[in-house]
Amino acid sequence: MKKVILKIFLLFWICSFSGTLWSKPQHIILTGSPGTGSYIFADELSRLWASSRKTSKTKIEIGTENSPENRLTQLSNNRVSLAIIDAKSAHEELKKHPGLRVLSVLWKNWLYVLGTVPGPFLSLESTQTLLVHDNSLYFAQVWKKLAPQTEINWFNGRRIPDFADGFSEEVLAVSGPVPLREINNWLEQFAGIRLLALDQQLIRSLRLNYPWLMPHKLPANSFSYQSEALAGVAWNPVLVVRGDFPEGLATTLLRLIFSQKDALNPHILFQNLLRSDNVAFRKVYPYHSAAKKMFRFK
Repeated sequence: MKKVILKIFLLFWICSFSGTLWSKPQHIILTGSPGTGSYIFADELSRLWASSRKTSKTKIEIGTENSPENRLTQLSNNRVSLAIIDAKSAHEELKKHPGLRVLSVLWKNWLYVLGTVPGPFLSLESTQTLLVHDNSLYFAQVWKKLAPQTEINWFNGRRIPDFADGFSEEVLAVSGPVPLREINNWLEQFAGIRLLALDQQLIRSLRLNYPWLMPHKLPANSFSYQSEALAGVAWNPVLVVRGDFPEGLATTLLRLIFSQKDALNPHILFQNLLRSDNVAFRKVYPYHSAAKKMFRFK
């Protein structure tokens, strides 16, 4: 009986040891839940990593954690290798974790404003109704301070308006990457609506309340019927690692990420990534040594 037990133990140990030898080393990246931008980005990054000859001996695995603060805590405690967090969390929480470093800012999430109002700018005085996506709460909060008379209604991914009776709201606001398919659909479907620029007063108020928002101009012809660049704001999610994340690995990862804009059919979240996007944040975030070299920060 003892011999049988010993054989079973040895067989189990050999299988376990073999599995360890055969399995690829992995780097866990923490994101939000499936369907969020951070998860979608990490899923594509994992695929690209696995398909590259230079990195095929290791793999990137996705772990989900709804709380950005908890993602940073797990990263600090060496339980994962990387994390993607939103700009607000990066501005407010990174300073609480002195051992963490930013590898790069990622895609831009623009504040899109569509309306039927006359003129190219969103008007604080004349806009009576707003339809705002949950992901643009920051916009609604600032707007309400400036124009308390405006009636604000809400929608989200589970409750997307179909506008069966036409574009009934004066102004619609939603945040997302470029290009966003729904924007073009609405512009094509409803005559009279267009993308609106934000005036400087509104941009200043948004940045004063939310310093993680950055002023940008949406390039002309990003969407249908948009012949001119439009002033607005955007925010960048942030890819974070520990300060001791291997420099060679960090460099390989950055090169893989920023090479995708030149690929034949890049993913929407990769196709507009530019190394130069990090310049505006070099004095805002603590960057990893590999990132400083790649972005030529002093």
